[in-house]
Amino acid sequence: MIVKLIKIGNSLGIRLPKAIIEECHLQPELTLIPKENGIELKSISIPREGWKDAIQNDIEGRPVAPLGEWEW
Repeated sequence: MIVKLIKIGNSLGIRLPKAIIEECHLQPELTLIPKENGIELKSISIPREGWKDAIQNDIEGRPVAPLGEWEW
């Protein structure tokens, strides 16, 4: 895919097509990494993102004993 640099204020930028943004699962904030022959864009990963939901989904339907009543 070919894109053109466009003037944005005193800088230059590119427009990313919606299909590319969706296919790459890009988030609103990106990390820009300079490479020898270009640049790499990466979504910023949030540490422990989704852990709460994963744990909740894992324990749903399982009986959870109150503290002090565990059997080993």
